[in-house]
Amino acid sequence: MIIGKNFFIAEMPKAGSTFIRNYFKQYKDIELTIQHETINQNNRLELLEMDHRIGLIRNPYSWYLSIWRWSCFMKKKSPLYSDLISKRLKLKRLRLNKRLIGYIFNQITKDTNSLKSLFEDPSSKVNFNKFLKIILNFKYRNTIGSDYSFIPHKNIGYMTFSFFLQNAMRKDYQMLFDTSFKFSKIIKLIDKRLYTNLFFKTEYLENDLKKFLIKNKYKIKNFKNLKKNQSPDKFQDSYINFFSKDNMKLIELKDSYIFKKFKYKKLSK
Repeated sequence: MIIGKNFFIAEMPKAGSTFIRNYFKQYKDIELTIQHETINQNNRLELLEMDHRIGLIRNPYSWYLSIWRWSCFMKKKSPLYSDLISKRLKLKRLRLNKRLIGYIFNQITKDTNSLKSLFEDPSSKVNFNKFLKIILNFKYRNTIGSDYSFIPHKNIGYMTFSFFLQNAMRKDYQMLFDTSFKFSKIIKLIDKRLYTNLFFKTEYLENDLKKFLIKNKYKIKNFKNLKKNQSPDKFQDSYINFFSKDNMKLIELKDSYIFKKFKYKKLSK
């Protein structure tokens, strides 16, 4: 997290946190905690009283491509890569619900070598779309060795799940594992309880940050030569064509909450 006198920033992975952190290193009175840390992990609930509780958000298409490519380079240093290629059966990872038996069977029998091959070439459209199918298709969800596997609702994407983990209290996003409410109602309830109230978009990160700094009377520091994620404002044909039509539709369905809330355009039509 990035913590100032009247604000904090909860950094969603692959949404520009490296750039944001490198910028704020220039301020002596800004605290940088562990990257991607949440309020749940930081445990300083008094931060929730701050006026500006900022989150990061990115176009879903760009986010999925970025987290896959990053995982191709980082391998086991990527939590998602490790969750996919490892057999996760430790008790702390297991949840007592109807998906448990299927999860254990899938973890025991999954082909880890085949899964590793999906991360060998960061330019492979074939591997990327196979990866997306596993991440987004409900029948393959047990392959992922994380809490995401235990969500019983079909129409939630990995990005939406990650977003709630970064922007909601644990007691609130735990509703995702509940079957006593309709999924649409759960999404509305969590949305109302987000602890972030302002968002910087990766596509306009420098501009959004400058607006915030000026409005809150922070002295503008150096923006040159800062390491940052590159995310085009407009998708070129080559970028769009990296996705199969079916997977684009899956992203739009499973992460419809992100598209609607942040007004991202759906491109499959």
